[in-house]
Amino acid sequence: MQVKKFEAPTMKEAIKMIKNQLGPEAIILSAKDINKGFGLAGQKSVEVTAAVSEMTLRKKQLAERTLNESYKVKYSQIPASQQKQFIEKVFEKNQAKHLPPTKITTVPYIEIPDVEDEAKQEENTAAKRIKSAVLEASRLADFIDEKPKPKVNTTKVIKHNPQDQQKILSMQAEINKLKALLSQFQKVPQSFISMHPGASEGISYELSSSYEKLRKTGVTEDDVIKILKLAQRSLNKEQLKKPAYVDAWIAKHILDEVKVCLPKEIKKYNAFVGPSGHGKTSTLVKLASHLVICENKSIAIVTCDTYKVGASEQLKIYARILNVPFVVVRKPEDWVHVDKALSGVDHILVDYPGMGLRTDIERNYLLSMLSPNSEKGRQVHYVCSALTTFTDATEMLNRYLDIGLTDLIFTSVDESTQHGLIFSLQQKFKLPLHSFGIGPKVPEDFEAATKERVVDLIFKLTKLQGKRS
Repeated sequence: MQVKKFEAPTMKEAIKMIKNQLGPEAIILSAKDINKGFGLAGQKSVEVTAAVSEMTLRKKQLAERTLNESYKVKYSQIPASQQKQFIEKVFEKNQAKHLPPTKITTVPYIEIPDVEDEAKQEENTAAKRIKSAVLEASRLADFIDEKPKPKVNTTKVIKHNPQDQQKILSMQAEINKLKALLSQFQKVPQSFISMHPGASEGISYELSSSYEKLRKTGVTEDDVIKILKLAQRSLNKEQLKKPAYVDAWIAKHILDEVKVCLPKEIKKYNAFVGPSGHGKTSTLVKLASHLVICENKSIAIVTCDTYKVGASEQLKIYARILNVPFVVVRKPEDWVHVDKALSGVDHILVDYPGMGLRTDIERNYLLSMLSPNSEKGRQVHYVCSALTTFTDATEMLNRYLDIGLTDLIFTSVDESTQHGLIFSLQQKFKLPLHSFGIGPKVPEDFEAATKERVVDLIFKLTKLQGKRS
């Protein structure tokens, strides 16, 4: 699926651009007014996000290649319905030229047996064979067990051969086994057809591919079921049969549901907290570099991490490179002097030691060392690696909720394939997404979180720019 943004002075012109670039079957995902000026006149504009499947786009491109320049102008002016008919005709002709003839079955469609009916037929046949064999064996057993009636005036007594007696006992044992097998067979549910993914949760067969796709990206099962059940209620049967249409609806739903921080929402104090090894220090350095180089802000770097060996020295080096103040805070009382000394700085970025917060001692220490919540505000960023499992991330985040978290930052996004974690974790804790770490470069591999980027990561539409070569 191709997702693309279009900006134009009016909605009519935006739709015309979508029609020219993506074709008549493009689906509009979202539309919003842009306050900034557009063009030299400084008029307001609209921003429209549209999507189209890869196959539909290829059909459009194939059809347009058959037109010369004069016909292309006429083609762009005809209604979308006529364009669609023209594209389908060109595609069918191309298929007839290049594809081998398709062998058509001689059995009418209505007479082709369903897979489920065949399985039930085989199941019933097997059950009949077993029952027939057991009944036959039972009759034989009854005949063997039947006591011979005494004969009148008979002088000859028939004695069984020991070998025959042994055969009879063996046959009786086999009969008992068959009876036990039949009783167990009747207790087992007689459905041998495996259900499609999500069937046990009420997801229709048409959405099974979407179910598997979302689960593979790391979206939790609860979120997948919630999304697809809502899709079933919102889309009609014909729409559910079109994977591209379903994907577009899911993308629109994610755009509506996911929450992100506002682009300019950066407070005076920025605290970076989270477990050890998730990239807090690297994220702090990337944001510091971005604020200094890209936004020309005055900042200061503060560390409260006096536990990790070399942590303060590492940040001190980065502070020298950026030519910004650097301070080590060892006790809560130090914040009074820091706040006074750095009163003229736009932003103060504070690094904290990685903690699991398994004890009250660790929690109380972190709360006491938090930077002051001044008039210009404070943000407490929870830094989480995208390589973490949802279970581990949930357990750890629950311990940090009392700290007063304001948003989420995800690191190692370029190394993970389970980007559904970003959406599911945000939905569970209702904390907006702040930014993403997409590589090791400073500050290039740092980007502010956007709703479109979350859709991009889940559907894997584009490659990460910060991905390692």
